[in-house]
Amino acid sequence: MIAVRTMEAGDVEAASAVLFHAFATVYRERGHTPPFPNVESAVWLARAYLDIDPEGCAIAIDQGVLAGVGFAHSRGAVTSIGPLAARPGARPGVGRALMAHFHALAPAATSVRLFQDSFNPDSFGLYARLGYRVVDVAPYLVAARLVPPRQSPRDVRPLVARDLEAVQRYDRAVTGASRSSDLALLAATGRGFVLERGGTFDGYIFYRPSPTRAIVGPALAESPERLAELVDAVAEALPGQAAVIRGSARAGAALQRAFDRGFRVDHLGNLMVTGPYAPPPAQLYALFPESL
Repeated sequence: MIAVRTMEAGDVEAASAVLFHAFATVYRERGHTPPFPNVESAVWLARAYLDIDPEGCAIAIDQGVLAGVGFAHSRGAVTSIGPLAARPGARPGVGRALMAHFHALAPAATSVRLFQDSFNPDSFGLYARLGYRVVDVAPYLVAARLVPPRQSPRDVRPLVARDLEAVQRYDRAVTGASRSSDLALLAATGRGFVLERGGTFDGYIFYRPSPTRAIVGPALAESPERLAELVDAVAEALPGQAAVIRGSARAGAALQRAFDRGFRVDHLGNLMVTGPYAPPPAQLYALFPESL
């Protein structure tokens, strides 16, 4: 039997090593750059998730050996799962055991969402067998140097503290998820822009600069064209800096603008869902917490 239990602080180092090596193995086998540049970055993620979603952090144990790790993020009617990893060489069943654990944690969730790397047929098969369906293609975009727009975007201004409540209301109305605490954390640790036209709130974007690259998203807007203006605003704010985005194939105009601003597609992902899913008019997905 593969046993699954809640992660504790003492598990973080070993669980992070599994997370790092599992993703490094799968990504490098297929010629992609792993999402975790080093073990320390995986440790940071595990500790951060243990702080914000302690009940959603889990490890799988097989014959006394740590065989897998995963995370879930419950937000009212919506739960997102990820990342999830099995130790390289572990016997089959680790991923299924972790998914069963997370499904039991979220009985009230009517919609459960996750990202699946399209180059990984094993994970696609697992999630499809569990009833997940693809509702969007989510390309992972990277920019070595952001190219600023020639003209400043219209109707865009920096997000300030008094905007947060409006952003949280708008986000819940559009996504159906209770992400207020996540948005407050993003506002406190990063920066953002809001879209307003004629006194009407039209969208927002968050971004977090770092010494190595800026993480852009989440973002919502009333149309792909309006979302493109928010992408322009970030590029104007961070000219020449490296950045990453998880985009949406539904927002074609925003993707085209991202290409203009220096982004390229590193790899494709699928947003997979069980239960109802009503896509927003235009969005960029969150990279932290994953899938939200």
